[in-house]
Amino acid sequence: MGKEKNLRRAEFRKTEKRKMMLRKRRERNMKIMIAISVILIAMICVVVVMSMSNNPNDYTKNTEPTQSSDVISETEIGIPLSDIGDKASFYSFNADGVDVKYFAVKGSDGDVHVAFDACDVCYNSKKGYQHVGSNMKCINCGNIYSVNSLGTENTAGGCWPSYLPMRIDEDYVIIGKSDLEQKKWMF
Repeated sequence: MGKEKNLRRAEFRKTEKRKMMLRKRRERNMKIMIAISVILIAMICVVVVMSMSNNPNDYTKNTEPTQSSDVISETEIGIPLSDIGDKASFYSFNADGVDVKYFAVKGSDGDVHVAFDACDVCYNSKKGYQHVGSNMKCINCGNIYSVNSLGTENTAGGCWPSYLPMRIDEDYVIIGKSDLEQKKWMF
């Protein structure tokens, strides 16, 4: 009987030792998982902060000075063709207290291109466009559009300088006031 008791005690000690080792292993694994989680969260935070600080579009908006167009009639405004060059000129029209902004630029194709200074998608950001070389760049999303392609309806969807109908009459680019007023919700 003494031998049996010693065997049970030995077996009990082995079981307790295994339980203790298992508990220590679980504690060690838990500490490792916590450390890995903290490192991953820190890395994600660093990546997010770095991506935000490297995006020049985040906190900028179009600061180009705007000018008023000439009033041609009760229903139309005009921009003298002589005022439009290969650098975009920005204009604003007061539509019931809302400054509706648009730009005009002469492309390398020799044509005048006019569009709203707002994007069909990014207009909520109220950032507009920036003239860069022979392109217009959306200040919000960074998309770039050739000046020569502007002045058309957005048929593909997505970011695009919003279409502003115009016509050329003698020495002026003519824009309907109603066309400007219809898009005041973008500004």
